[in-house]
Amino acid sequence: MDFFSRGYAAIRGERGQPQEADETIEKLADCLETATLLEDRRAGVLSLKGLVRDWPEEVGNKSLPGLIKVLHTDYRDADVTKSVLETINVLCTVDHPDVKEDRGYRFTDYFIEDSTNVTLLLDILEEYDFYVRFNTIKLLSTILTNRSKRIQECILTSPMGITRLVDLLDDKRDIIRNESLLLLIALTRNNTEIQKLVTFQATFEKLLVVIEEQEGISGDIVVQDSLTLMHNLLRYNVSDQVYFRETSCIQQIPGLLGYVGDSDADHVPFSYEDWPPQKVANTVLVLELIRVLAEPDGTNTPMNQKVMAQSGILLPIVQLGICSNAPSIVRTEALYSIAYVIRANPVNQDLFSKIAVATPPKMIDGKIDTHATPDQPRPATVSLIAIATMSDPSNKYSYASRAAAAYAVFACVERNKDAQIILASTMKAPPGNATGQQLTEKGYSAGSFLLGVIDDWELSFTDPYKVWFACAILSQIIKDNETAKKIAGSVMFGEEANGEEPVPLLHHIVAQLLMSTKNPATNPRIPIAYLCLLCTWLYNSPESVSLFLSESTHVQFLIQEVQSPANDPIVQGLVSFLLGITYDFNSDPNTPLSRENLQAIISSRVDQFNSHMSRLRDSPAVKNSPQYLQISAEEESLANSTSSLPFLFLESSFVEFYKDTYENVQRSIKRKPASFVPRKSYASAAAEGSTVSNEIVSAYKLTIEKQASDIKSLEEKVSELTMALNTMKSEEASLKEKVSKLEDNLATEKLKSETVEKEQEDLLVCMGEQDLDIKKYRKRLRDLNQDVTDSEDEGDE
Repeated sequence: MDFFSRGYAAIRGERGQPQEADETIEKLADCLETATLLEDRRAGVLSLKGLVRDWPEEVGNKSLPGLIKVLHTDYRDADVTKSVLETINVLCTVDHPDVKEDRGYRFTDYFIEDSTNVTLLLDILEEYDFYVRFNTIKLLSTILTNRSKRIQECILTSPMGITRLVDLLDDKRDIIRNESLLLLIALTRNNTEIQKLVTFQATFEKLLVVIEEQEGISGDIVVQDSLTLMHNLLRYNVSDQVYFRETSCIQQIPGLLGYVGDSDADHVPFSYEDWPPQKVANTVLVLELIRVLAEPDGTNTPMNQKVMAQSGILLPIVQLGICSNAPSIVRTEALYSIAYVIRANPVNQDLFSKIAVATPPKMIDGKIDTHATPDQPRPATVSLIAIATMSDPSNKYSYASRAAAAYAVFACVERNKDAQIILASTMKAPPGNATGQQLTEKGYSAGSFLLGVIDDWELSFTDPYKVWFACAILSQIIKDNETAKKIAGSVMFGEEANGEEPVPLLHHIVAQLLMSTKNPATNPRIPIAYLCLLCTWLYNSPESVSLFLSESTHVQFLIQEVQSPANDPIVQGLVSFLLGITYDFNSDPNTPLSRENLQAIISSRVDQFNSHMSRLRDSPAVKNSPQYLQISAEEESLANSTSSLPFLFLESSFVEFYKDTYENVQRSIKRKPASFVPRKSYASAAAEGSTVSNEIVSAYKLTIEKQASDIKSLEEKVSELTMALNTMKSEEASLKEKVSKLEDNLATEKLKSETVEKEQEDLLVCMGEQDLDIKKYRKRLRDLNQDVTDSEDEGDE
């Protein structure tokens, strides 16, 4: 009790006189700085903790340095550490996030200015005491909320920081684990390096254990937080996705969905489940996890798609999206998950095409009719088309779910010409008295189902997206595939037995377009749908253009639509685009209306056509076209509350196609017919016979092989010459070096020689002088009558 009395004495002041708060806080702050006893510092900290909520500004200004000092010196004491952490957390809590000068920001900046303070917090996490760990996590979370980038930098510089944070997931105390989850979610949100470091601490494995302990998607918000952390680690992070795949985590996704079903077509495990809000949120996150791993055109997408298909993910998501009583948001995400798993993957597309599913359970007043006799299983692709076109009145799907179903059908044929041809081959004109409901009951093929919807636009009068989705799907089936277009062109409507004149599908679509535009109450989405389909069909297909022009009234009808002021601007732009495509690709020799004759009809209106196309390019329908047909929750909610329609006029792949080609079309319709390079039609090429075609192909193959051989030979020669040149350059350099050395040696020797010659000359001069001196001395000796020896005489001579 001594520290309580010390704290009380500090507040009471001398002689029991009460003090002002500023004076008390100042004394307590001084105590933290100068006290030598742990009890005194503990008392000061506890007193400041009691004052901080009422006087946070004063406590922070005067005692924050002291609190940090005590934290460094006494962090081994659990009571002191807990109180210091609580006090600093209150000081750093921001009351007004929009005010930059808020004291919480200021005290946070002071605390993290020295990175060792953050490092110390990470070290304190080693302490197992509940309150110490809890308050440390709370303080880190507060600082991270205020200054995320700075604390991320500090944590990255701490050698064991990430490890200690991830280890908290193993804490058996739920509160500690849950708070650490929230901290890691905030920490990994926008930092790739931290994401990688967290991942390589076996975080995915820990999270999967947590989710399993919480009963998967049926669990509480802890499951949601665990899945959110997974999203943070995987989204846009290639290395983390590789780790997730290589540690066999992808194989556990079906288990996350609680899937325990089998592959029987009539087995519908999700049909009669309860869907509380938390389960919905958890399920959506699991399905979004699939989309993260299979993001279109992602680096890891093909391999992730392969592993997901091998793990059996298709069955649960197909049944969730098609056969369940799940809420709209769950079905929508499941349908998009199907699309992402199979998109542009021929193996997965083929696997999906073989799946047959039970039809969705019948609904009465929003509840499942348990007494209804289930329909026979049908291909999953047919069910997707039925959902998109709302052809089963007993099941109401949201616009978002229908758009997702349509995109899933797009994914079935994405970059797969064989799949396009197979679906196109299923097209057969329905009987004249067929309706959408009858089609559903009779279990028609996917192609016939589509044609049944396209055939009768009046069924779409109150729901224009029936025709819109049907036309968009058919556009994807025939897009950039001449064989599929040819198959579609061979479909005939009308039965001679009933006194009807057979009409090609292409002409029938134009007839539907004509009737829809003549009705002033028609929603513009219906003619837009038909026009987008026609543009896709005729583009780069002279044979299709020829078939289109075989009905003489088509061009005149389109010109009237361009000039009609009552038409929607999008419709006028698409009609102009269609006319431009017709003129540009009217190169089939058998065309009933030559390009010259067509130019005579449209030449006076070229500027008008181009103006409409430019206006369409700048319209909101093009600029705001949603990617992957995604309809936002706000649009869905608005549509439900006001009975309006989502802002979805043009499909995004058509928008990209239009952006890429409309300028070329604009230029083409200004050109004279003679300026076009003749295009050989597909029909003409076929008419030449396979022999000629094979001879031409063989000749080209031989030419290509010869050129390839020549190129290879030349490349080898270039390689040899390059090596020889490099060798010569090396030898040249070596010779230059030797010559340089020899020149240096020669100069040295020459210098030596000159020195020796000079020395020799000097010696000769000396010898000559010596001879003169000898002669002079001998002469003197003789003059002095001295005897000179013979040798001396000889030398004198």
